[in-house]
Amino acid sequence: MTLAHPVLYPSPRRDSKRAPNVASTRDPEANVQLRIALHDLGFGFGESILNFPPAKLNYDLLPEAALTAVSLPFVRYGDVLFQTTRPPLSDGKHDDRKKIEPSNTNVERAIFTHYWRYFRDCSRSYVELTAEAASFLRAGKENRASMTFYQEGCRYQFVQRLGGKRSPRSPLGGRTAAFLMRVDELWEGGPGFVAAWGLNALATLAWCTLLRTHHSALLANRGLTMVELEPVDPPSRPSTHEWTQQWGVQILLETGGELPPPPEEAAYAVSVLRGNA
Repeated sequence: MTLAHPVLYPSPRRDSKRAPNVASTRDPEANVQLRIALHDLGFGFGESILNFPPAKLNYDLLPEAALTAVSLPFVRYGDVLFQTTRPPLSDGKHDDRKKIEPSNTNVERAIFTHYWRYFRDCSRSYVELTAEAASFLRAGKENRASMTFYQEGCRYQFVQRLGGKRSPRSPLGGRTAAFLMRVDELWEGGPGFVAAWGLNALATLAWCTLLRTHHSALLANRGLTMVELEPVDPPSRPSTHEWTQQWGVQILLETGGELPPPPEEAAYAVSVLRGNA
């Protein structure tokens, strides 16, 4: 049986001088929802991969030579790694209050090489698509190519076309964006990859739950799928996640397959394999 292995980022550390708690990871309930959705597709439960950073706090991406080599001998061809946390592609470039530390491992960087086909920038407050990915935005939604988000609540603050004029403030009420990416092979002969996330924990949980219950067909998509979520506030003391079923979902973008890698990615894949063969 092929297996689905969660790749887990740590919860924010309470003290910048202390290492993160290995028992506390981000988006645990969203991870469960996606794990069940993948199980329904035929993937067994795999091993957790702790994508934890070094002891010293750092939000920047290190050069390839400085990455930590991680071996995954239990991962087989046909398996998938999956993730329910926003990738910290550019957190070090932004002065956001809410950041995620990259692990700066070879496995994380292999994942990032695929993200970079679709995202020029990705932080808590700002997401920008590549020109090629933006070309798949549906008619009338071209201004979702560049998105600025409020850090409290994660609704849109501004949207704009690539190189276009920025929208008025708060142009779309309480709506926000969420993303789904699926890759057949992270590196040649390696596992696939599935990621589903929004811009905060609540949106990520709602999106992953909706993928399990109402939009599981989207998990068959390859490449990037981008949706717009219309949130509904949860009850003050919910006993289930039924509240997520009231969230609206509108597809903004489907690439219809994986975008081709840039030439420099092939050379990088060889170095990734050295740590995972």
